[in-house]
Amino acid sequence: MLELPGVTLACADTANHALALRALERSRAGIRFARAMLLTDAMPAGLARPEGVDIVPIRPLASRDDYSHFVLKALVEHVATPHVLLVQWDGYVVNPAAWDNAFLGCDYLGARWFWHTDGHDVGNGGFSLRSRRLLQALQDPRIELVEAEDLTIGRTYRSLLERDHGIRFGSAAQADRFAFEAAYPIGTPFGFHGLFNFCRVVPPAELAALVPAFSDAIARSPQLAQLLRNCVALGQWAPAIAIAQRMLVAMPDHAEASERLAQAQAARVAGAGVGRNDPCPCGSGRRYKQCHGAIGAAPPAPMSADALVARGGEAHRRGDLHSAERDYRAALDVAPDHPYALHYLGVIDYQRGRAADALPRLSAAAARRPEEPEFHNNLGLVLAALDRNDEAVAAHRRALAQQPDHAGAWSNLGLALSAANALDEAVDAFDRALQLAPALTEARFNRGLALLALGRFTEGFRDYEARLAVPAFADPAWTPSTPRWDGSDPRDRAILLVAEQGLGDAIQFARLATVLAARGARVVVQAPRPLVALLGTIEGIASVVAPGERLPPHDAWLPLLSLAGALGIDASSIPSRVPYLAADASRRRDAAAALAGYGAPLRAGIAWAGNPRNTNDRRRSAPLAALAPLLSLPGVAWFSLSNDEGEAQLQGVAAASRLVALDARRTLDGTAALVAELDLVVTVDTSIAHLAGALARPTFVLLPFHADWRWRTAREDSDWYPTLRLFRQPAPGDWASVVSRIGAAIAQRAPAGR
Repeated sequence: MLELPGVTLACADTANHALALRALERSRAGIRFARAMLLTDAMPAGLARPEGVDIVPIRPLASRDDYSHFVLKALVEHVATPHVLLVQWDGYVVNPAAWDNAFLGCDYLGARWFWHTDGHDVGNGGFSLRSRRLLQALQDPRIELVEAEDLTIGRTYRSLLERDHGIRFGSAAQADRFAFEAAYPIGTPFGFHGLFNFCRVVPPAELAALVPAFSDAIARSPQLAQLLRNCVALGQWAPAIAIAQRMLVAMPDHAEASERLAQAQAARVAGAGVGRNDPCPCGSGRRYKQCHGAIGAAPPAPMSADALVARGGEAHRRGDLHSAERDYRAALDVAPDHPYALHYLGVIDYQRGRAADALPRLSAAAARRPEEPEFHNNLGLVLAALDRNDEAVAAHRRALAQQPDHAGAWSNLGLALSAANALDEAVDAFDRALQLAPALTEARFNRGLALLALGRFTEGFRDYEARLAVPAFADPAWTPSTPRWDGSDPRDRAILLVAEQGLGDAIQFARLATVLAARGARVVVQAPRPLVALLGTIEGIASVVAPGERLPPHDAWLPLLSLAGALGIDASSIPSRVPYLAADASRRRDAAAALAGYGAPLRAGIAWAGNPRNTNDRRRSAPLAALAPLLSLPGVAWFSLSNDEGEAQLQGVAAASRLVALDARRTLDGTAALVAELDLVVTVDTSIAHLAGALARPTFVLLPFHADWRWRTAREDSDWYPTLRLFRQPAPGDWASVVSRIGAAIAQRAPAGR
């Protein structure tokens, strides 16, 4: 029995009571939850209430929006445990053995949306794990329903929830182990969602018996129509017949249901799955071998490879990756070298984050159809995902040789060139993309990043404004009633600066508040709560408030990362005087006292892991094992500055036993005090680098081959932080060279100590 004492099992349904109770019972099989409850309006007469399930009265939920409003704003009133597993009648637990206690480290976890590639792909809410912290954070008055509740949480307001409330969304890998919905899973996850998936989790005989209980609303749904198609495709004739008949009761003129019914009945009569001595499915009463088995009724003719690929393409476009994959594989059974089946199977691999599996398929397809520009374009995307940048560039150039007006291929070429640090060529490629498609927002944004990395700040910051139209960066919670500041004379005006993106971004750009104040503005800042005290120490900032608090009176506002462009900052005018932050004096005394017990000549802090939800984290974070040689250097006492995710690596690195983890680093204010007292900081590109630089501490920064724009290219110093020294990978993934150079640099410092 799986014990989940910190999890409530809940289903909110006022329409499908029996089916909802079935989902709860399936979910409770083999699992003991803290509580199980059906939130509903009234139980139908005669429906048995299962033992162990509480019936909790709520108002009727007459629509999807009613349900979403309830889950978004009212569910919190009914959940007292740290987590709730929210199920629906068409989504429940199917494999308790797949449970992983690491799921409880997430505030939100649901099946992945594979069609979203911006990092905001977790996930479906129909079968989802949610923390009470999340339910409380959703009470933020800035969060309002946009489309369905899961999209509101996982897409529209995800950035706000992460930044202002510290909400932790599960990783893509966790989501795939937790549940499936729109794509067929690897193995059997903990649960699933989607009526169209019943053919994969409910035995055919049970499913056929269940169908008559479906309401007319379910019978008319596109989900049931898709389940019918899936059952036919899998040869599950009994449920296919039951589904088609139920659909025809609700919609007598439904052409597809009539066609599928005839197809399923013919296939069943043809003997699919019928033994020679079994009764003939036609209902004659004779044995199959004496009836249709004797006359040899033929099964439906097999589909051609082209037809299978076409049908798979339709499923692919509507996001049903499982059905698409099934048809593409069936096409390859008919024609093993079919280039389009190979190509689109590779695309599905890429969408599922399996670039290494996608590569041979896309390569083979492009070799068989070299005249297809999209084959080369998608091959380039996969090569880039594998950090094979030169090959990616070549693939995109082949696509453009076939179709010179392919704006997307020009944009992708720009990305591959940027990753190869060929920034001038990248800008040219983005220029071509925007000439062909001026509204291609991501090309404009990525051109801005390349221009900034080249030090062309005026042009770069202008293009950088396009970030506000990119879902991963836009924040719909920005709804100030004042106008956006346009860069005009700020004298005698109060201007609100709203922090955005990560903590490091806010630290880097907050220095510009001093410039704005020097021009006569009264500067107020809204920033994530962990930054409030630190940013309040910056010269020129009148006040700092956290999101959700009352804003100070102001005349205009501006996203913080737009301030450099509005002020006309260029490479020659970056305000680089440090320190511009100050750690709390009392906390510094505590940190100094804690460090005093370690008498090594050099006391160094180390951070090897950033936010794992950053889309570039696999490149910018370094495995602790790669940094192990530093931990063995003589004369150095090492102190951990990494987050909880980074600490998960400690168990597998023997040299990590030399790391000291002080309690001060548990808060940002405490970390600032600790950093201020250290002799040296060694860190990957995360907020610790910005914090140490703003405090003017000597800092060695480990950078990936293609570093973020703010670190420019081929330099060891920083425009923004004079006390930083940059150590760059000479080739993608080569941390060993970086660690070797840092080790030599530390060896020169250690004897001198403070």
